Amino acid sequence: MYIFYDFETSDKDFLGQILSYYFVLVDATFTPINELSGFIKPNRTECPKVGAIQVNKLSIETCIHNGLSEFEAANTIYQFLQTNTNDYGAVPLVGFNSARFDFKHLEKLLLKHGLSPTFYGKISSLDVYQFAKFCALSFPKDFPFVPKKQHNTYSFSFKLEDLAQAFGCLKTPQTHDAKDDVILTIELTKTLEKTFDTSLKEFQSTQHNTSLFFEQNHFLKEPYFPFEQKSITPIVNYNEWLVIGQASKTTFILLDLNAYKNHEKTAFNDYSSFTRYFNTRANALVASKHPFDDNNTILSDPNIQKIRENALQYFKLFPVDWDIEYRPWAMGFDNIPLLRRFIETLSKDPNSYKQLINEWKEIKKSKPEKSLELNFMIQLFNRFYLNHHPSPELDHMQKYISPRYKTGKLFRNPTDFVTIETELNTLDFYLTNTQSTTEKTILNELKNYIKTFELTYL
Repeated sequence: MYIFYDFETSDKDFLGQILSYYFVLVDATFTPINELSGFIKPNRTECPKVGAIQVNKLSIETCIHNGLSEFEAANTIYQFLQTNTNDYGAVPLVGFNSARFDFKHLEKLLLKHGLSPTFYGKISSLDVYQFAKFCALSFPKDFPFVPKKQHNTYSFSFKLEDLAQAFGCLKTPQTHDAKDDVILTIELTKTLEKTFDTSLKEFQSTQHNTSLFFEQNHFLKEPYFPFEQKSITPIVNYNEWLVIGQASKTTFILLDLNAYKNHEKTAFNDYSSFTRYFNTRANALVASKHPFDDNNTILSDPNIQKIRENALQYFKLFPVDWDIEYRPWAMGFDNIPLLRRFIETLSKDPNSYKQLINEWKEIKKSKPEKSLELNFMIQLFNRFYLNHHPSPELDHMQKYISPRYKTGKLFRNPTDFVTIETELNTLDFYLTNTQSTTEKTILNELKNYIKTFELTYL
């Protein structure tokens, strides 16, 4: 059993939200069994980006009038996944480039509403983008590489549209509709299996086989395609990883040996750039093992020892000042039920907000060692308050609106911040240049939404 899925979102950045979704449970032959689809209303604090809507062609009016609230959608999706894992056991979520995007959005959606996304270990991620690269690395002579020129550099494209066209699964441009993309991903998966006499199930087994990570005095050699490809014959480079710690049954701390040897190490924080927190629940590491003679030398490095001994607290070793929506797990697993109780209480009684805040203060006072996690938890609760309370206080709204839409300080990467004025200018450019009546309607809907948002909050 697999659950194929896809999201269309309001922004490529993780501060954005899901606006449409499609899930379909299929059997081993990819025959559909049941499905779930829908739209989500933009949150009160959400102003969709022009670039996202121009690609996914979502009608904001459709999302507003036909969509669920984000809270309702989180509950609906959670129930769908819970029902299927109860009925069928462990079921991987399969998407395209989903390990880096859709799966993280799903985790965020559930966590920010006080719902655990693990389903007692029954839900994991399986990425057809990674499966396609695995096939390309395993069968380079037979793989139909798609050369593309990007930023004056030739590379191979592994976009869904390009791969689907190369394998004959797609004859027209990709629609970027959630359901269409899922159907296309399934067709590409079936074609990859047939072409290379392999299977997604075998790839899944490889992804979840952790035996390589326990090999003593060995390093792992992982092949990959470097971005620049100067000829039609693919160039393959190799990452070399040394396992230096274990954070859970499926999570390991890896050391990039080449970076470790070649980069300056003047402070402990330097080690964050050549260590990797790797979870086989979401990603595949297809590698071979090789004897390693310097194992003891590296493991005797005091900073490596510190990381090794504190693998469970890896992210606390290298703290970052990112907004909670980039890292919702930071509230701590133990605080998920507390967040859920607060959210359910507020949704039933909007007048309970101040009482809940006072209760949180008392909990924080009684658990000083959990102060940081509780701060993150209350941030998520306050986001719920802003988006779902009938009349949140305006000064509370501005504490979120200003760093996201006025100064851009909320963004993990400052270059991702775009002002509302620039967004409106970009919209006018697209409206002037498009000949499509449908696209003009969609962009005009977005323009009206942005102008209303600007007048209301900016």
